[in-house]
Amino acid sequence: MTKTIKIYFSPSKTTKKVIEQVASNFEWESETYDLLNFDCEKDISSEDLAIVGMPIFAGRIPKTGRERLLKLKGNNTKAIAIANYGNAHVTDALLELVDLLKENGFDVIAAATTVSHHSIFDGVAQGRPDSEDIEKINEFSKKCLEKIESGKSLESEIPGNRPYTDYKQLPFIISCDETLCSFCYDCVSICPENAIPDDDPINTDLEQCSRCTACINICPEDARAFTGEAFEAKKPAFEKANSERKEAEFYL
Repeated sequence: MTKTIKIYFSPSKTTKKVIEQVASNFEWESETYDLLNFDCEKDISSEDLAIVGMPIFAGRIPKTGRERLLKLKGNNTKAIAIANYGNAHVTDALLELVDLLKENGFDVIAAATTVSHHSIFDGVAQGRPDSEDIEKINEFSKKCLEKIESGKSLESEIPGNRPYTDYKQLPFIISCDETLCSFCYDCVSICPENAIPDDDPINTDLEQCSRCTACINICPEDARAFTGEAFEAKKPAFEKANSERKEAEFYL
């Protein structure tokens, strides 16, 4: 391998953390394509290893992340596919990611689902990935290196269904506290859906918004948050239903 190519769509930075951890086990030079802001066509060399991470949004990989990933073309490029989620449900997301990579010219050698702190309901999977998760991710990465040396492709069956589950739009409101907002416009520049007006960061077009949490996580004043009756009603029930620890799953 010539380079490690890190590719991720990570609005809350948790998927990025997992991909960086996997990549740290490979000693080659690296490049990064952050699909929150990288939206260009690019050919990935057959001599490189692509480590590709997507969060799971209600059982699917995000629409915008999917569209941008499709612009990165493999040339029988070896790839590791990782779907990262908040201890709730994987559903069809990993299968969708593996399918997309294969269809787009990548030779998928391994895949995984990993668990991180939930990006919307902060009472779920707090502190994840933790030291136990990191140890398992490192073990998986070393097995991936062995897989590369063997020349073999992914052999495990990936759980999920085709056709994939329908996309769902969450009803939650994202609001901005005008008394806290410093009008830095970081939220405007980071939003992958262009849902925050250039001249009015207080407002969010909820029809355009995917509830990805990028604007919440980048805000230096903690002015942006999920609010509203639907969110407040869902939060305790969701956190209770998903309180039992789920573990990462690895496929070689």
